[in-house]
Amino acid sequence: MDSGTPDLSTFPELPGRGVLVTDGDELHASDLGNVVDRRPAAILHPRSTADVALTAAWCARNGVPLRAHGTLHTTGGQALCPTGGIQVDMRGLDLIHAVTDDFADVEAGVLLRDVVWQAWLRGLRLASGPTGYLQLSTGGVLSVGGISSVHGEGAIIDRVLAVEVVTPDGAVHWCAPESGGQLFRAALGGLGGAGIITRARLALTPVPPVARVYDADFPSLQEAVDVARVLVRRDEVDDVLIRWFPPRRDRYRLRFTAYHHPDRPPDDAHLLRGLGVVPQTWDVSYWEFAISTDRRYEPFVTAGWNRVHKVWADYFLPDRALDEFLAATMPEITERDLSETSIGLLFPHRRSSFTRPRLRVPDDDLVWLFDVLSDAAGQTDPFWLPDRLRRNQRWHRRAEALGGTLYPIGTDLEPTAHGLVLTHPDRAASDSSCLR
Repeated sequence: MDSGTPDLSTFPELPGRGVLVTDGDELHASDLGNVVDRRPAAILHPRSTADVALTAAWCARNGVPLRAHGTLHTTGGQALCPTGGIQVDMRGLDLIHAVTDDFADVEAGVLLRDVVWQAWLRGLRLASGPTGYLQLSTGGVLSVGGISSVHGEGAIIDRVLAVEVVTPDGAVHWCAPESGGQLFRAALGGLGGAGIITRARLALTPVPPVARVYDADFPSLQEAVDVARVLVRRDEVDDVLIRWFPPRRDRYRLRFTAYHHPDRPPDDAHLLRGLGVVPQTWDVSYWEFAISTDRRYEPFVTAGWNRVHKVWADYFLPDRALDEFLAATMPEITERDLSETSIGLLFPHRRSSFTRPRLRVPDDDLVWLFDVLSDAAGQTDPFWLPDRLRRNQRWHRRAEALGGTLYPIGTDLEPTAHGLVLTHPDRAASDSSCLR
């Protein structure tokens, strides 16, 4: 047996019909970023919380690293197990226990898309609003925080009523703010450090069936930000988000949305008063609005987008420093930072709506999540990856100097850390050719 490989001969029988796989699996060695490479000694596919608890207890006794992941939708190896450890693939815990008028009780491997759909069938939505992309596991989202474009509800973890957590010693705890509050607070947004989330109750709230979408384009990001500030301050619309993406690099799109019933449409003139914009406007069902990003990325994923390198930059910034950060950062964004399949995003949120301590958010009345989600689709430059990693280091230092904080889904790594895979130019061309 190789040095560092655990002796699995004493691994016990799993009580919930889970399976421990030891013959290797490329899909568990990296995450969506395809930048970090870590090979686990074994992969656990649990079918019950008991399987996870027994494995955690065995790992604790034998000094074996343990890590859990869902859909691996991070880009810096956050959910990857150290080499020689056991990786828990939580996607087998995919049971929706209940959807009531108040909450959805779901296992950690359930996709947010399924939660949103089941809630929608009852005329409900996540009280927090969903993430923009819904092909994410519930447990994974709760481990990082989960951000939506609903500007007044905080993160998804701020609207969690209870969680089931397997702690590193193998104990199973149901915890809520009023009972087990310390573990509750440590697990939500804790990146798995306090334990593995295996089940959760997510708060639901009624939602009108129709979303009126307003898209306003601006020649500068600063103009879009100024109008977004007005919308958040007025608090008359439900969602606010700014996006920019190729092929138009001189267009910044502010999207805001008002949910309504068909017989009581929004008063457009009132919502748009004084903004100086004439947006494109249309009505869609709330469900179609919620899955719009999924629909955009489905053909890219089919074409192999999951396999290309991605370097994501994700920082929370206080409103008082946002303009200075953007003035320094936006001129540095080139065609190599945004491809056909990548995007820039700005989410404004009221700071008072964030309540969970493990998600670090700046102290200001209004905070912004800044995202540049770069990928190497179509790239053949061997320096694309190290250059993007250095870019993230520079932006991260800039954000911190201005009072910003890191949202931990991106690729903020030291270039020599975590076994980075710097792809050979020939392989880079091969991996990205399907997305040209």
